[in-house]
Amino acid sequence: MTDSTAVNPTQALGAASQLTTTGDAMLKRWRALRGRIDELNASQPWGNDEPGKNFNKYYMEGEHPPCTSVLEGGESLVIAVSKLGEQVREGVQGVVDIDDLTAEWFKKK
Repeated sequence: MTDSTAVNPTQALGAASQLTTTGDAMLKRWRALRGRIDELNASQPWGNDEPGKNFNKYYMEGEHPPCTSVLEGGESLVIAVSKLGEQVREGVQGVVDIDDLTAEWFKKK
């Protein structure tokens, strides 16, 4: 552990902005993909015959259906990533605000 940590606020805020832009794009693409997957699943491309119904029973229905679990897990992950930029920005801005306040309290005379 070190006695001090230094962060360039301008660079850190710039990186946070890039992360926000990337996260927003990722979320937008995920939602489009998720919509397409839901659309395809709704049409039951595996068929309405007995094997198709059996597949649907274990793929989309039941207590923990794999389809829903994977899609919800993916959604949670993408949403979490999409929020990282804002969280980094808030953290950096909080540190800068504390530094400014501390400097004000302990002005050199």
